[in-house]
Amino acid sequence: MEIVPLSDAVGAEIRSVDLRETLSVETLDQIEQAFHDYAIVLLRDQDITLEQQKTFALHFGELGSRNRPGPKPNEIDEYGEHVMLVTNVRENGKAIGSLPDGEMTFHADTAYFEFPSKATMLYAMELPSWGGNTLFSNCYAAAEQLPEEMKRRLDGQKAMQVYEYGTTLKTKEKYDRENFPHYAHPVFRKHPATGRSALFVSELMTEEIVGMPKAESDEILGKLFEHQKKAEMVYEHEWKVGDLVMWDNRCTIHARTDFPRDERRMLRRLTIQDTTPVVEGAVPYRQAAAE
Repeated sequence: MEIVPLSDAVGAEIRSVDLRETLSVETLDQIEQAFHDYAIVLLRDQDITLEQQKTFALHFGELGSRNRPGPKPNEIDEYGEHVMLVTNVRENGKAIGSLPDGEMTFHADTAYFEFPSKATMLYAMELPSWGGNTLFSNCYAAAEQLPEEMKRRLDGQKAMQVYEYGTTLKTKEKYDRENFPHYAHPVFRKHPATGRSALFVSELMTEEIVGMPKAESDEILGKLFEHQKKAEMVYEHEWKVGDLVMWDNRCTIHARTDFPRDERRMLRRLTIQDTTPVVEGAVPYRQAAAE
């Protein structure tokens, strides 16, 4: 097995692993360590069934549900409650999956729940001729590279995460929280495995810094969102059929680029449920001082 960094920002490709085979404990441990070290792991040229994808995912924890209301009956019948098809494919004019078309703003999956997803695993089955790339931002780096004054201002703060299911771009300044899932988590989140602090906010889902005046909250969040998009923090993944990517929702955020709406795109998604509460992380400058 070979582990090769995908970029200077985040991520690694794991080579010479075939997920159709029974993997040794040693191999699985190496993959898990790479996952913690690089936050994103890519395995190319996989030709796997849903059951083989589930078997691999279960090595990292319990499968999560789709966590959205009104699942499609045909999706349930064919794939079960844990699977989401991220696709623009339609049958009889009706989408067979979720998040079908267009661009999608940076976010962390299910950040609006008390226990957000630990990881997301996406397997590419059909792809358009261009676009539909996934951008990943390193939230460890985003936290560490904030100006010291901003770190101090955000120390101990919480951010409200809110999401309207199916939304790919933020269309409202403020959502009615009685109608949408929401939860306030620490702005700096401690990773339970690595101990590092990540900046746990995102443009699509973070609505406000709790208890802060609106104008100040809006200004700071705007700066944080732009900070997370800096090129030195982002890896852009250009999908190929057979790619399987697993990313850590505790220390990365991701977005999607646009693609042709008249060309088929289908990826099969599983999530790994987290049972560890979100814990406030030490402000990065304090970590550096302690070291």
